[in-house]
Amino acid sequence: MLKKIEKFTLSTPYLLICSAMAIIFWTFRLEAIGVPIILVLMFVQFVLFKDAMPSVPLLLSGLFMVSQVFTDFSDIPFYLYMTPPMIIVGMIIHMIRFKTKFWQGKMLWGIMIMFLAMILSAFNAEEVTIYYLFYSLIGLLYALIYLFYRNSLDNDHIQYLLKTMVLMGIVVAMETLIYYLRVDDVLYAIENKTIKLGWGISNYIATYLVMFIPATIYFAKNTKGNYFWILIAIFEVAMLLLTASRGGILAFAIMAIPLAIYLFKSKNWRISLITFVTAVVGIGMIVWINYDWFVALFNRFETVMLDDSGRMEIYAEALRVFTEHPLFGGGLFARIDGNDVYHMYHNTFLHTLATLGSVGFVGLIWQLYVQISVLLKHITQATIILFISILGAHLHGMVDNIYYMPQFMILMLIIVAVVEKSNLLLVASTTPITTVSQ
Repeated sequence: MLKKIEKFTLSTPYLLICSAMAIIFWTFRLEAIGVPIILVLMFVQFVLFKDAMPSVPLLLSGLFMVSQVFTDFSDIPFYLYMTPPMIIVGMIIHMIRFKTKFWQGKMLWGIMIMFLAMILSAFNAEEVTIYYLFYSLIGLLYALIYLFYRNSLDNDHIQYLLKTMVLMGIVVAMETLIYYLRVDDVLYAIENKTIKLGWGISNYIATYLVMFIPATIYFAKNTKGNYFWILIAIFEVAMLLLTASRGGILAFAIMAIPLAIYLFKSKNWRISLITFVTAVVGIGMIVWINYDWFVALFNRFETVMLDDSGRMEIYAEALRVFTEHPLFGGGLFARIDGNDVYHMYHNTFLHTLATLGSVGFVGLIWQLYVQISVLLKHITQATIILFISILGAHLHGMVDNIYYMPQFMILMLIIVAVVEKSNLLLVASTTPITTVSQ
C-alpha cells in the first residue's frame, strides 16, 4: 500500500492536485484549513517515505495558498507559527529514521560562512532584539532545507522539479489574474501597483514568474503539439507585466535572450519560429482585449521608469555602512532606521556588504559559485533552463529584495539540491565497478 502511495506522489496527477489545492484554498481564503492540511501531509510524507521529493510541491502549495497579509507579529495566526517547527520536527524524524548523512553538500561552507558573519555582525548592531533572533533562525532554516533535500533524495528528480515549477507558475499567474478580477478599480490597482496576494507583493510575484516561465518554455520545446504550453507562457508573461515590477520585467527581458536562443537552437527551428510568432500574436491579443489595463501599465512605466525610487541614496548608505564595519557589516538591521523592521538595500551585493561585511560577502560569492558550477556541471536542456531561471532571479536581485527572502531562497536551494543529487547519480552510473581478486 505504501509503495502505491509513494508512486502516486511522484506522478503528474499528484502535482495537479497540489496545484489545485493552492488555487482553491487561496481563492476562497481558506488557508487556515489548507495550511494545516499541507503540514500534516508533509509530516506524514517525511515520516513514511525515504525519498523526500514529493514534499516539495506540498511546500510550495502551502506557501501559495496564504491569501492574507500580516503586517505585525501579533497578527500572525497560530498555524503559521507552527509551520517551521512542524516541518523541522518532520525533517529530523525523517533523518533519524532513514539514517540520513546530513553534513554533505557543496553549498554547506558558503552557508556556514554567511551564518558566522550573521552572528558576529550582531556585535555591530545598535540593538539586538527578538526580531534579530527570528531572522537569524530563518537563516538556519534555509541551511536545514538545503542539507535535508540534498541528502534525502533517492532519484534524479529534475523532470519532476520542472513539472512542479511549471504548474506552480500557473498557480501564481492565476492568482494574479484573480486578484485583478476582484479589485473594484483595475486601472487604479495597476497605476498604483497595489497588488498583494498575501504570500507576496508585486516584486516577489514577479520573481516567481521569472523563475517559472523558463520551465514552461522547456515543455513548449520538448512537447509535440506545444501550443498549450505556448498559451500558458503567453498568459504568464502577461501576468508578469501586470505585476508592474520594473525589476522583474527588466530581468525577464534580459533572460528572454538566452530563452530565445534555447528555443531556436534545434533542427525544428521552423516550428520554433512559428511558436515565437504565435506567442507575439497571443500577447498582442491579450493587450488588445485588455487595452485599458495595459495603457494604465504603460502610463505608470512612463512616469516612473527613470525614477530610481531613492535607490541611489540607499546604495550610498550601504557603502557607508560597509566602510564603517568592513569585516562583519552593520548587522541584519543596519539600514537607516534601526532594528524594528527588516529593511533591505535593494541590491544583493550591496546588501550583503552592508549587513554582513566582507566575511558575509565571501559566503555569498561561494554560494553563487556553487549554484553556477552545480547547474552547469552536466549541461542538458533541463539544467540550462534551471540555470536561466536562477539567473533571472539574480538579475532581479540587482534592483530589488530577492536574496535572503524566503520567496527566492527556498526554491533556489531546492533547485541546487535536486541538480546536485542528479549529478552525483550520473557520476555513480558512469563509474566502472572494479573488483579485487584474492
